[in-house]
Amino acid sequence: MSPWAVVVLLLAIIAGAVGVKVMRSATLAGADLEEGVIAVFEGLRLTRTAVVEGTGDRALHHPVAGLSARVEIRSAEHSRVTVPRVLLLGLLALAVKKRGYESEAHLVVEGPGTTLERAVSLRRHPDGAAAAQEFAERLNHLDAAPARARSRDRFDVALLDAGAHQVEVVRAVRRLVRGIGLLDAKELVTGTPSILLAQVPGSQAEAAREELEKAGAAVELL
Repeated sequence: MSPWAVVVLLLAIIAGAVGVKVMRSATLAGADLEEGVIAVFEGLRLTRTAVVEGTGDRALHHPVAGLSARVEIRSAEHSRVTVPRVLLLGLLALAVKKRGYESEAHLVVEGPGTTLERAVSLRRHPDGAAAAQEFAERLNHLDAAPARARSRDRFDVALLDAGAHQVEVVRAVRRLVRGIGLLDAKELVTGTPSILLAQVPGSQAEAAREELEKAGAAVELL
C-alpha cells in the first residue's frame, strides 16, 4: 500500500469517527437535558443529586453527598502517529510512533467508597482545564449547599450602624448581650460594623434585630 493510500485510509477512518462522535454527542445532549445535567467532563455527568458515570442502563450514579472534587495539572508521556511520519515511513509509522510529553488536566472526584478520575490533553483541548474546574466547582458547591441550608436555623446578629440615638442602642446591646459592661457595649456601638451575637437561634436573632431597630440601629442577620 502506497503512502498516499495510507493517508486516504486514515482520513476516512477519522471522518467516520467524527461522524459517530457527532451523533453520539447529539444523543447525549438530549439525555442530559432530560436528566438535568449541569456539568460534563470526559464521560462524567453532574446532576444536582449525583455524579453519573457512563450512559444508559449501565450508568452508575454516585450521590453528591460527601463527594468533593479537585483539578490537577500533570505531565504525561504520549506516543502518536503524525502525518509526516506516515509519508516518510508508511505503515512502519504505526509501529514507530513519535514520543513526547503533554500536559493533562485531571479531574479527581473522591468521597466515601468512591474515587473517580478523568483526564484530558491540554494540547488537544486547550479549554480542558477550565471545563474540569467548572465541573469541580459545581460539584463542591452542591455538596456544600445542604450544610449551608442546615446552618440557616442559626444566625449572627450584626450591628451595622447605631443611628442617631446611640444611648438607646447601647442600652439595648447591654440587654441583649449577657455579662457585657457599659464600656464594652459602647465600643461595640461606636465601632460598627460589629457582631453582637454569634450563631444564635433564629427566634432569638429576630427578637434582637427588632429591639435594636426599635432603638434606631441598622441591623443585619448573617
